[in-house]
Amino acid sequence: MREFKLTKSRLARLAVAMLLLLAAVFLTANQYKSTHFKDSQIDEIIFYFTNGLAGGKSDNLWEAVFKNIPLALLAFTVMSLPVIDKAWSYSHRLANRLRNRLKKPEKPARRAIRLRYKFAYALVAFVLSFTLLLQSFGVPAYAYALMQSTKLYEEYYVNPKTAKLTFPAKKRNLIYIFMESMENTIASKNNGGQSEKSIIPELEELALDNTSFSNKSSGLGGAMSANGTAFTVGGMAAQSAGVPLKENIFGQDHNSMGMLNNFLPGAYTLGDILKQQGYNQTFIMGSEASFGGRDKLLTQHGSYDIQDYNYAKQHGQIAEDYKVWWGYEDKKLFQFAREEASRLASSDKPFNLQLLTADTHFTDGYLDETCAKTFANQYDNVHACSSKQVAEFVKWVQSQPFYENTTIVMSGDHLGMQTSYYDEKISEPNYQRTIYNAFINPATAAEKTHNRLMTTFDMYPSTLAALGVKIDGERLGLGTNLFANKQTLTEQLGGIDQLNSELSKRSNYYEKKIFSKSGHQN
Repeated sequence: MREFKLTKSRLARLAVAMLLLLAAVFLTANQYKSTHFKDSQIDEIIFYFTNGLAGGKSDNLWEAVFKNIPLALLAFTVMSLPVIDKAWSYSHRLANRLRNRLKKPEKPARRAIRLRYKFAYALVAFVLSFTLLLQSFGVPAYAYALMQSTKLYEEYYVNPKTAKLTFPAKKRNLIYIFMESMENTIASKNNGGQSEKSIIPELEELALDNTSFSNKSSGLGGAMSANGTAFTVGGMAAQSAGVPLKENIFGQDHNSMGMLNNFLPGAYTLGDILKQQGYNQTFIMGSEASFGGRDKLLTQHGSYDIQDYNYAKQHGQIAEDYKVWWGYEDKKLFQFAREEASRLASSDKPFNLQLLTADTHFTDGYLDETCAKTFANQYDNVHACSSKQVAEFVKWVQSQPFYENTTIVMSGDHLGMQTSYYDEKISEPNYQRTIYNAFINPATAAEKTHNRLMTTFDMYPSTLAALGVKIDGERLGLGTNLFANKQTLTEQLGGIDQLNSELSKRSNYYEKKIFSKSGHQN
């Protein structure tokens, strides 16, 4: 057998092939991301990468990888043709055959392309494709923002721990439903959405018949997406603490595994406030609470009784080997929520029951076998089924004896990430995608519900106001009580772009007093 020697020439050819393969992968990833999830940015990816993906659903990731392998191989093949000498020789022969048929003189064969030129070509392809990928994730803008600082928190942040809050003599119960990726785009055009026929008629009706805050002059609208809130745990932090969730890449609050030791220890959340007021608190989700550090948020801020996918297995609610979608489906979530609400209501203490749905998560959602298939698109059917399930749960709550003293808050956790799905529905060029919200049976009336520029930070003080809590100054964290006719931070700064510009910058206050342990005071 002839001995194989790794010569400089072979190393160079291998480098050319590897550069072109990486370029093909980068181009394919850029195309897939830009087409399906163009609004996802690097801050979310950095947070999950540095803080762990325990309990995450990897099926979507591998499905996307396998789906795009043929496209990556095709791109690699096409990009490799200019550096394959045999390809040049074969194309030359074909060209001369054609010239012979046309009775034209043949052209002499080209000399083989020098290896240095092949390497230069591959390097340029690699650099260009990598640059495109970085651009699609907003990395240059992210890096540029890190070189700037903001005084946003020093000027506008209201520390909830020191704010004056006055609870009513009889404290109200709270049921808070985080609805995965629920936004107003899929509502009917007649009521502010972009669908010819409403995909979520029940949720649409609940918002219109109760209190719902809108960026529009009439009809459905809602919160705009703020930096650091566009993923589930970030959305939960925004709505419960009035602050974004941004990775402090320069900080030291991580252990050797890159996991958060303390979840926003300087923040003071809705859970903290209600715990201090003697509330029993439960959070139910059909996925693993450890994903993205949600368990730390809930245990360190409010000592919630977490009933997640693992809890359901341990307590016999589902079989040990049961697993669909992220854990168990929303149909079971709402059944468990009925049981828990009844249990909590039997106590002499007020309760805070929070839920997180999952069926409407990208890609294309989970369509339960009991759901109707009214629409041709699966994601439409998933949203339609979710709308029915939420409405049925609300109707059940309204039929219970404890409802009279209970406020229900419903909110999307963030905008949907499957951008292509929404792009197909949007026909108005200036349409603003917004996060759904509705307050049912609040303890106070809203002074102004429409023409509001808002973010999910505003849900924090607004939820307390809906429970009948008087807030001195009407602001907590970066949020404003929407029930009061007071400008939100978005309105004060002149719009969501101006707010996001400040949020994207580094903040010494946020890093030292909210994100870091140094900001925590017992």
